[in-house]
Amino acid sequence: MAASSIILANAKDPSSQIRGILHDRVVGTLVGSALGDAIGLYTEFMSKTQAREFYPSEEFSLVEPKTPYKQDTHRGPHNPGNWTDDTDHALCMLLSYLHSSGKDNSPTPGDLAARIRLWANQGLRALDTMPLGLGKTVGTIVIQQGFLEEPEEIATKHWRKNGRDAAANGSLMRTHPVGLFGLLKTREETLELAGRLSCITHVDPRCVASCALGSALVRGLVLGEVTTEEQAKQVMEETIVWYDCKWKPTMEKKKGNEEGEWDLDVEAFRKHAWTETLDELVLDDIAMGYVLKCLGTGVLQLRKAMRMMKKGQGGLKTQLSVFKELIAELIMCGGDADTNACFAGALLGAYLGYKALPPHWRDGLNHGDWFMNKAESLSILLGVRDGEYDGGQDKDTAHDGGRGLLEQDEMEKRWALLVGKVFAAHGVAPTPKKPSRASWLPWSSEKWKGRY
Repeated sequence: MAASSIILANAKDPSSQIRGILHDRVVGTLVGSALGDAIGLYTEFMSKTQAREFYPSEEFSLVEPKTPYKQDTHRGPHNPGNWTDDTDHALCMLLSYLHSSGKDNSPTPGDLAARIRLWANQGLRALDTMPLGLGKTVGTIVIQQGFLEEPEEIATKHWRKNGRDAAANGSLMRTHPVGLFGLLKTREETLELAGRLSCITHVDPRCVASCALGSALVRGLVLGEVTTEEQAKQVMEETIVWYDCKWKPTMEKKKGNEEGEWDLDVEAFRKHAWTETLDELVLDDIAMGYVLKCLGTGVLQLRKAMRMMKKGQGGLKTQLSVFKELIAELIMCGGDADTNACFAGALLGAYLGYKALPPHWRDGLNHGDWFMNKAESLSILLGVRDGEYDGGQDKDTAHDGGRGLLEQDEMEKRWALLVGKVFAAHGVAPTPKKPSRASWLPWSSEKWKGRY
């Protein structure tokens, strides 16, 4: 019997302490990721120097007195405690899984593609929020004809058309829930699912391998199979073998192999995934959205956490300081801070658990009660806590969030109101003259080309 099967079998015994530990780590993964996302928004797109200039204390609070944002049009539509598109996309994946109550091999690429396209047009309907932070790769691919029917094919065409050089972090930021779904799967099944779901928008070998490694680490951390740096490195090496022996041959058979296009640059993958310092990754340069940079930040902060826990003998006091310290250190490097901290937060939350998340962040997460409800619903489906849950009866999990869909003119009015309000507050004239979403997209500027 696989280790995961043994652990989950024991978890179903109400007297087993293992059950409570698994539950704590499942919730910790999801909430930890959302917290990293929310804290990372403070310094997203900043240089390391700017981050230190605007937040010299390097301290952040999402509860009163809340730490205010630097005032600019990027952070203007948000309130402290908001997560960004990173968590919205992860929720698309989670809601898909919940809707089918974990059955039917969910989430399927088709259903996730439909949810992300709907999000790009109307936001997260369950919470009636706007689609803030739409990235260039995702934004370009989801509008293509045929995307809903063959998302992987559309994503592959886009990648090839752009020189097969786009390896952005837009799929890694959303894929950590796969590691939780993997508690009921083998490691290889988890790697496979992560790869398939990455490919609805990001087919580059570096993206697929990063999503696979991230998901395998989350799974191993929650199950207690990964507790040391050596074990984490072993998961990395197994992921590389899986890619070369399983994934690559499959892609070559399905799509051909022009000039070795499905080859993984193993040297670059190892170099970034097993870096020794954040400075080596140069997080605030023009290539801030490179997937291997995001992967490297998460794995490095996880390794640091393991060292800190070992040094502090793993006590609760140590646990409470680790998450805060490592996420703050990461976002003070600037760059794509919300995405980097979203991924790192998932790994740290899976390792440390919910109880180790700092209360002055955790208790200030906007929509926190709703988010916790979904985390607990997943916990029930995974068998790590008592209760009954039928995703088909949970309106939040429907594509329209139980609210119905908005007409295009209604969305245009919402964008005009929001963009106009933010720009007016900062004395900036929108382009074009009529406030619109297009005048506000970060990738409308050459500066952010390739971020996602």
